[in-house]
Amino acid sequence: MADLVKEWENEKTVLDLLKAAQIEYTVFRHQPVFTTAERPVLIDSGDVVELPGLSSKNLFLKNTKNNTFFLVSVTQDKRVDLKALSKILGTARFSFGKPEELFELLRLQPGSVSPFGLIFDTDNKVSFVMDEDFLSATKIQFHPMRNDMSLVLSPTDFIAFMRQINHQPQIIRIPI
Repeated sequence: MADLVKEWENEKTVLDLLKAAQIEYTVFRHQPVFTTAERPVLIDSGDVVELPGLSSKNLFLKNTKNNTFFLVSVTQDKRVDLKALSKILGTARFSFGKPEELFELLRLQPGSVSPFGLIFDTDNKVSFVMDEDFLSATKIQFHPMRNDMSLVLSPTDFIAFMRQINHQPQIIRIPI
């Protein structure tokens, strides 16, 4: 039950901050989605739907050599070459961050990784990297720190919000 309360508080925090920043978004409530292969089933209608905009896949990565962290957002169907990405970012090879580190830094659980978790990274320990493919879309989707909801907003508004929380994304072509 404590995890559910934390998830609700996280989602409410995200929505409150978006409203305060006057960012336009649409919320879709759906059954939990654990992989990018799953399609949301809307709670209200029970319909399986394709939500508007580009869907995201978010990776919480760690450079084990110097203990630095990265949150990488790519389009849902993109497979990421982590070795090539580490070279582009000028860092040692990546591994996936541990669940404890994910929770400590971003208040997130595996399966609910989202750039919105960066609102809790007030010490800027996590670098945010975003695939440039998102910029070509009119709308993009991210979970609001829980996998039973999706927020749809414009890339411009999303980037503006990330700037407001002091996590300007490094926008690059993510290698596949």
